[in-house]
Amino acid sequence: QSAGTVEFIVDINLNFYFLEMNTRLQVEHPVTELITGLDLVEMMIRVAAGEALSINQSDVKLNGWAIESRVYAEDPLRGFLPSIGRLTHYQPPEQACTENLVVRNDTGVFAGAEISMFYDPMIAKLCTWAPTREAAVDAMQDALDAFIVDGISHNIPFLASLMAHPRWREGRLTTGFIAEEYPDGYAYPPLTDEAKRVVGAIALTMELMRKERLDRHAD
Repeated sequence: QSAGTVEFIVDINLNFYFLEMNTRLQVEHPVTELITGLDLVEMMIRVAAGEALSINQSDVKLNGWAIESRVYAEDPLRGFLPSIGRLTHYQPPEQACTENLVVRNDTGVFAGAEISMFYDPMIAKLCTWAPTREAAVDAMQDALDAFIVDGISHNIPFLASLMAHPRWREGRLTTGFIAEEYPDGYAYPPLTDEAKRVVGAIALTMELMRKERLDRHAD
């Protein structure tokens, strides 16, 4: 009749437990699409139109690794409280689709759009695919680093921190990961010496440019 999503949780002993059944696609459906090559939205629409499902279970093959980052209008520094306002700058990473890399960004916002308190604060579903998990994580980190959102608070720095976290990269994950790794709440990681030098150089350049403008106006 339609598509649905069944959720399970697995414990440390690899016991699976049923959680719920949703009679719709989940936000994470691009992950399934990337590792199977199947367009779940198209299949759902075709079935709803009366067509027979075009595949059998044996046709579903898993290939590579996919990761999804849910980019939200929320402030990780304040306990992930929602953030509302207008997007003054919105520049997502460049999408890509090659034999060894996919960068996919499902979004519906744009520069000048308003994030309202009346709707879900999700800005984008940023997904990456690669043949290995490590490569998919690296691709996600690069994509998050290239993602620019101004005008509101957002969770991109937090997501980027996760991609660089040793435990995340090793795959030692549980539902308690955030509480265990950030017991006092999330804070921006300290700047490296190299980053401090870069920031210092940028600040010095901006100050010199400001003084140059003032000198021109004085003349």
